Amino acid sequence: MPGTTQYEVLLDFTNDTHDAATVQLQRDYGRNNGAILLLKPGESVTLVLDAGSVYKYALKTRSRVANVTARAWRDVSCTVSQLFPAVATHPPVVPTALNPLRPVQGITVDHLWRDMRFCMWNDA
Repeated sequence: MPGTTQYEVLLDFTNDTHDAATVQLQRDYGRNNGAILLLKPGESVTLVLDAGSVYKYALKTRSRVANVTARAWRDVSCTVSQLFPAVATHPPVVPTALNPLRPVQGITVDHLWRDMRFCMWNDA
């Protein structure tokens, strides 16, 4: 009797902004015990996921936070700037449950918001 075959996919987040960005499991966001990954400008991280499984992350740059759902069947690359639509669009792009933002195949931005608690910026 054959066993179940589980496939892995790679999810690559690249920080293409001029600011530092963080990646954190959404369930751990704002807690001290959660692992936070800091991406400096130009850096990337590759996460190994089970194909078809749902993963939820919070990506933050400065005070902007994107709650992201990743569910992919093949390797995916996503830049941080794709998660945050331009502020100057009219009407503004606001993801909702009925109309989520899908910057790339397999990635959905469920919610965009601001978190001023842990602002990161460079005054130089």
